[in-house]
Amino acid sequence: MTATLAADAVGEAVADHSGQRLTVRERLAYGIGDVGGNLIFAPISAFLLFYFTDTVGIGAAIAGTLLLFGRIMDGTMDLILGTFIDRTTTKWGKARPWILFSTPVVVISFILLFNVPAGLDETGRQVYAFVMYFLCLGVGFVGSNLAYHTLLSVITSNSKMRVSLTVIRTFFALFTTLVVNFVTIPIVTSAGGGQAGWTVVSIIYGAISAVTFLIVFFGTKERVRTTLEKDDGHKLPVRQTVRLLLGNPYFFLAFGFFFLNYLLVGTSSVGIFFAKDVLGDPNVYSFLGLVQIAPLLIGMWFMPAIIGRVGKRKAILVGVAVSVIGALITLVDPTNFTLVLVGGIIRSIGAIPAAAGLFALVADVVDYGEWKTGVRLDGMNYAAATAGQNFGAGLGAALVGWLLAAASYDGLAATQPQSAVGMEIFLYLWLPLIVSLLMGVIIYFLNIDKDLPRMQRDLAARRATTETVRPAAG
Repeated sequence: MTATLAADAVGEAVADHSGQRLTVRERLAYGIGDVGGNLIFAPISAFLLFYFTDTVGIGAAIAGTLLLFGRIMDGTMDLILGTFIDRTTTKWGKARPWILFSTPVVVISFILLFNVPAGLDETGRQVYAFVMYFLCLGVGFVGSNLAYHTLLSVITSNSKMRVSLTVIRTFFALFTTLVVNFVTIPIVTSAGGGQAGWTVVSIIYGAISAVTFLIVFFGTKERVRTTLEKDDGHKLPVRQTVRLLLGNPYFFLAFGFFFLNYLLVGTSSVGIFFAKDVLGDPNVYSFLGLVQIAPLLIGMWFMPAIIGRVGKRKAILVGVAVSVIGALITLVDPTNFTLVLVGGIIRSIGAIPAAAGLFALVADVVDYGEWKTGVRLDGMNYAAATAGQNFGAGLGAALVGWLLAAASYDGLAATQPQSAVGMEIFLYLWLPLIVSLLMGVIIYFLNIDKDLPRMQRDLAARRATTETVRPAAG
């Protein structure tokens, strides 16, 4: 019911020529994919560095470097697979097959990633960690997640439906992240701690992920036809599609916004260190995760109406200002648990507009490119966005590892020096403040909203006259 109301509240009416006003059942089938995606992504973002340093015994600097190299390779794979997805033609469409065939790769490698063999020497552990990290995120997750993002553009061309889908998937993503942040450490502890606990967690999360990916594949259909062919029916060469992609001015801004947004995701791995060393108890990380996610879970459902009234850009700009206020409150006394919680709630409220509009914004960038050039590049645009996601998250995780190591952090020590504690405060509070301000600058210039009504009308008319909307792919 909420999904239906959200769809009705947003966007200008777009001509619907092929049943693109989706049922609630299909919207839920699509949205649940972010349950599986975040059962993989959230524990890696929040706990993998901690697992490497405090359970496997890999040094913080080495662990951070491994994560950065892995994410650089992930981002490169994003760009490569994006071109493949745009050229995929099957009876299931072009995105859904990649979700299906990536599932076993991402699930198995995820389980193995959190099960580094104890018998390996230091070099062996590092090599094993890097290989499994790349297989999990660089091969399996990239294939699955990029196709999932692309599916948003081809499941419907209706702007209202896209915002509704984005709200639903983001709700599932946030709820899953909340659960992961809240229950992971207690599960690890109750399962015996150490490697035994991480084994249990990885198997549970991996199995649930596999089920949700299959629900997405069987529960959705692709409707919007790609426009990658020339008049003679042959596909455009890669060089020409890249030139068209780079000619879209909003492409670079969207990439930068994704990069900075997921830089914050990468640095969120310092949260468990902050809870342990600054607040004095690693178990309070569950509450830090709660205040970061719970406001988003509630506020997401108000975003469609707000975005429909003021647009994505203005809503996100206001959110950035609120996030800055929350960070400043927390910085009054970073060791005060109450202030950290209050500031965290306000920061979370400020993050709601970006969370609601992030992937729908990329769909708008795809539409803008099609509007200007007549060529639709779903896969390549989402590949660039997720490349920004991987580069940003990789650099964020690496910064945590490098800066903690530079501050003399020792994962096997009972207590940490004041230099490490101060660095944890900088990474958890000051860096997000700086990055939020930079995101505000980018979204100020990413003013695609001014063209959106005309763009949607023109594209709807063009698709109607050229018959570029194909029958549903089963």
